[in-house]
Amino acid sequence: MKKFLSLVLALVMTMSLVTVSAGAKDFSDSTKIQYKEAVDVMSAVNVISGYAEGDFRPTATLTRGAAAKIICNLILGPTTAGALVADAAPYKDVPTNNTFAGYIAYCQKAGIISGYADGTFKPANSLTGYAFMKMLLGALGYDASREGYTGPNWSIAVGKRALNAGLADGLSGDFNGVKAVTREEACLYAFNMLQADMVEYEKNSTVIVGNITIKDTSDAKSKRWGSSAINDGNIDGKKGGDGYVQFAEEYFNKLVKSETTDDMGRPATKWTNKGDKIGTYADKANQTYYKNVKLGNIYSDLGMTQKDEHATVIVNGVEATDVVVSKNNDRKISSSSANDGLVGDGSIVEVYYDEDDNHVTIVVADVYVGEITSKETKAADPYVVVDSKLQMKTVDGTNYTGYTGNATHFECDTSAFAEDDIVLFTYSQAEKSIQTVVKAESTEGIVSEYTLTKSLTLADKEYKYAKNIVFDFGAENTMRTKNTYTIYTDANGLVIFVTESEFKPTDYAFVLDAEASSQTGFKFDRAKLVLADGSVKTVYTDDNYAGYKGYIVTYRANGDNEYVLRKAPNTTFNGGTISDSMFNADSDIPTQGVLTGGKTPVRTNATTSDFFMQNGNAKVYPGNDKTLYANSETVFVVAESDRTGTTYTSYTGIKNAPSIDPKNSAVAEMVY
Repeated sequence: MKKFLSLVLALVMTMSLVTVSAGAKDFSDSTKIQYKEAVDVMSAVNVISGYAEGDFRPTATLTRGAAAKIICNLILGPTTAGALVADAAPYKDVPTNNTFAGYIAYCQKAGIISGYADGTFKPANSLTGYAFMKMLLGALGYDASREGYTGPNWSIAVGKRALNAGLADGLSGDFNGVKAVTREEACLYAFNMLQADMVEYEKNSTVIVGNITIKDTSDAKSKRWGSSAINDGNIDGKKGGDGYVQFAEEYFNKLVKSETTDDMGRPATKWTNKGDKIGTYADKANQTYYKNVKLGNIYSDLGMTQKDEHATVIVNGVEATDVVVSKNNDRKISSSSANDGLVGDGSIVEVYYDEDDNHVTIVVADVYVGEITSKETKAADPYVVVDSKLQMKTVDGTNYTGYTGNATHFECDTSAFAEDDIVLFTYSQAEKSIQTVVKAESTEGIVSEYTLTKSLTLADKEYKYAKNIVFDFGAENTMRTKNTYTIYTDANGLVIFVTESEFKPTDYAFVLDAEASSQTGFKFDRAKLVLADGSVKTVYTDDNYAGYKGYIVTYRANGDNEYVLRKAPNTTFNGGTISDSMFNADSDIPTQGVLTGGKTPVRTNATTSDFFMQNGNAKVYPGNDKTLYANSETVFVVAESDRTGTTYTSYTGIKNAPSIDPKNSAVAEMVY
């Protein structure tokens, strides 16, 4: 299964809901989930589950009853939690037959939750961030009365402690405790709680002497492992452990978190449960750039105070040449002396800084343009096949040959893509696997100007080029101004793919003649075309198309109403060339041919070396030992000539086309 890099949570929300276990990557709406790492981990330990329909609904709000279930699953495990029952109604609006009654009763008795002053709990109401954080802190061992989590201003105390404990780490934007918690936010908070230290109070006694009450208490302190510390290090990741009890070390002793690198070479976290791998998730970069950047800028952006003589550079998962990250260093990651050509505009450059070791790791990912060529929807793990438009290079500048076979497959929700979609993708050469695929954004318009290797102006807007730009029509310098093109841009608006806008299938013509302005004395180049409807039209063209005479072309008008011609692919003649008889009525023209719209003549002895075409018969013999097959959409334009001139008639469909049978070995001239 492919790895995705973020978090999420699925929570039971209604009384009638049927749930199924899944990871974020398995949800049908996985692309809408922002926090994916959490759902993979928490679903692996069976704390959370998704809807029977297969989706997650990340922006739906969490209810108070569902939150109680999450807490019980965390503390007791899903099996024990699922068996909880309430002997009596814990609150007057939570009868014993309420779906969440057992969970609410347990949390009430454990001092994790409290109801409203009127004796209600309101289990179906949404839950604020502060309220959910209060529940999580209670599960970690914080005493609500001691910590001031009750009474006036309780939310301030909860918010301060929750943020200090790291329960909101990884949240996009600032924590807003008064806002209702969404399902994926709840997942993130609970996921962080798994990794937080549990707490305990060393002193907790009350002595009453006469009218005097003496309380001997202490502040909450991180809980330490005693003599049995076999799980120490499972979550904190330190060899031999840190001596403190993280929540998951206490309640999920088979869950292990470890430091590693992902397929692109980024520092990452690997999660396993009971020895089975859950996934690998890249750490958040300290700095991210989308261009070749100066090493001195990296130094200052990281706030470094001493240089790193051997900063690691990894490109597409493969280690490249080390660089020196130092103050005021004007050399870039990629320069003539190191990693030449490996980094440019549009490259994703992620920088990680280990302050303890004063070591910098620079991870570069190329963004490539590709096309979806097929989809495999019936495989156990459905995938799309991505054809790269660019020849990949290795770190030493040679052609990369590993992008073939299974390396071109990307496991995903295939409904998100259609065949022929233009996509952007990243790829690990180290693992020979596609890492991410997204559909590319496109814009169509007339190109008014371009600067070689740098930029183009389309629809009056200038676009810079990405490092891995591809021109679908060949060399950049063959691009014509005033013509219409479609550009595809990356996430930063850089052009990565340029195609000439497609001609409509009906916009085909046969070039009777073409000449340059220098030949005729006219101001413009021009061409004489037979259009698909049989009409003949002389048009001004954007270039000299004299070499197109006798060919089938596609055409369209540009911004100056000049015609742009392109040879239709695979134009074929049934002879070596088209003879002048097609263009000049004064030439000798064979008169032996028979042309009729009826079913006759029927020629039973026709072979592939004879030209023969019969109305209603899908087989057409060009007379060059080939067989063509026509259908109801095939367009035939038939030229009939005599010494008075040539007329052109258009027919659509073989049933409407005439029979043509040149007799006495005469050859009908045909272009197809």
